[in-house]
This record gives sequence, structure tokens and C-alpha cells, in this order.
Amino acid sequence: MVTTKLSYSHTIGIASFEGRGFMNPIDVKFKNDLLFVLSRSNASNKNNRISAVSIDSDHKFEFANWGEEDGKSILPTSIAFDNNNLIYLSDEHLNRISVFNIDGDFIRSWGTYGTDQGEINRPSGIIFDKDNNILIVDHLNSRIQKFDNQGKFISCFGSFGDREGEFNYPWGIDLDQSENIYVADWRNNRIQIFDKNGNFLESISKYNDNYLNKPSSVHVDRNGSIFISNWGDDSVIVYDKNKNFVEKLIGDATLSKWCQEFLDVNPEQSSWRENAKLFEEEKRFWKPTGIETNDEMIFITDSCRHRVQIYKNN
Repeated sequence: MVTTKLSYSHTIGIASFEGRGFMNPIDVKFKNDLLFVLSRSNASNKNNRISAVSIDSDHKFEFANWGEEDGKSILPTSIAFDNNNLIYLSDEHLNRISVFNIDGDFIRSWGTYGTDQGEINRPSGIIFDKDNNILIVDHLNSRIQKFDNQGKFISCFGSFGDREGEFNYPWGIDLDQSENIYVADWRNNRIQIFDKNGNFLESISKYNDNYLNKPSSVHVDRNGSIFISNWGDDSVIVYDKNKNFVEKLIGDATLSKWCQEFLDVNPEQSSWRENAKLFEEEKRFWKPTGIETNDEMIFITDSCRHRVQIYKNN
């Protein structure tokens, strides 16, 4: 459990249209000693993909690149592993969930656009429960839907609004060890917590005397510590398992291995960086989104700086 301030470890990333690097990474998952980093890209290019990299910055492979055909993506939003080590990808433009094996090979996809139960409208965050069912943040339908891993509808809860159990542009989702459901209720500036059946339990909207500002994602580690991407404030807020505030992270990035290698062979770029004197600013988060943990590390996608900042899990 996090009870003391976190120590920075290192950074992985560089802006890249393909191959080694990321383009507006929005989510990250750790599996089989690899980080799977989802690049959302942006309106000016078509460089979305899932990149598999080691914690030591070795780029292994990529998949789910731009396109509408099977195994591709247009506006990807989240990734999650099921209990069989299959990786699921949500796409808010295509309104579909795509499924791949851990090597990135496409298996199947499903999803129907609409507002009825079992239909989706711009899906965002996804997560699996212990029964291998997938919970989907049905973003523009302002609800959470549960499906089995083949896409068969099971249940849903939530509606539009700002009262308990209502949502306004929900985005990220996670489960704790008791399978309570945590939802980043973006426009309502809060995290809502529900039991496994969708009954409202409580919400988090403050840290010290400050309020959350457009939280994009929430992650609960296996010890119950809570990490919130405070997107509107370019920070990550950390709570202990009792929901006591621990720390506000604003970013501590150093040059990644990939950036340093680029500057070593492009001395004019290094000179421009020195002259700009933005060393303090470049450390900081710029629209943090997805968060993942293992026993040793905390991984935070720093979307607009095209990198993952990594902290030691104290």
C-alpha cells in the first residue's frame, strides 16, 4: 500500500509515427514482462497502434494500426487483458471491441452502435472482472455495460446526470480486489465507486482542499492504493486504500533512452533544446491518462508528451 511519497524511476518514449516510440499514448497494460502501450494518435495523422515494449525500452512489435478492417483501429480508447491473456481494444469511432492474442494476432471483433441495452456509443475504458466478463464505459450513453468475453450482453447501470450513479462523459474504469467498480466521471469531476452489481457506494472528488479536475482514468492496485489521472490539472492524485490523500504527482521525467539516442545523432536538435531552456517544463505531465501498476512499478501514460513516466511502487 502506498503511504509515502513515490520515487521516480525512468521514462520510456519519443514521438514517433511508427515503430519505436508513441503518438499520444492513452493507455498502458503490463503483461508477460512487457508494456502494451496504446497510441491514440490525433486528428492530423493516422499513427494509432498498440506497441509492445520492455521496461528497459526495447521495442518488440506493434499491431492494431490505423484502418477500418479487422484487426485495425481508428480512434482507440482503451486496452485490457482477459483471464486467458487475450488483449481487448475499444474503438470509439468504429464502436467495436477487437480481440487479439498476446502476440498481436487478430482473433475477432464485436459491437453494435446504438442506445439500446447491448449497443454502444463511443466506448472508452474497459476492464475484466474475475468471471472474465468485460465492463465497458459506454461513453456517450452515460452508462456502464457488462458483456461476456464473446460480446453477449449481461447487464448495465447508469444514466446521464450529476447525481449519485449518474454520469457525464465517463471515461476510465477499474476494479478493486473486492470487484467494486471505480469510474472516472470526467465532466462531473469525480470518481464514482459502485459494488459489483452497480449499486452506488461513494465518490471521490477532493484531495486536501482541492477538487478533481476532469479525471480521465482511475487505477486501483492490488493493495488498494488508488491512482487518479487528474487530466484537467495535468497531475496524478494518489490515495491510500482508506482513500486518504497521499501525494500529487506533477511529473519528473528525464530524457528517455530513445530521446537521448536521437539527440546523440542529431546535435542541432540538442542545441535547440539547450537554447529553449524548458528543462523544468519538459519534466511535467501534459494530459496524463492511463495508469498501470505491477509489484515494483507504476506506469503513467503522459499523452501529449508521447511517453510513459515510470515510478517505483513503494
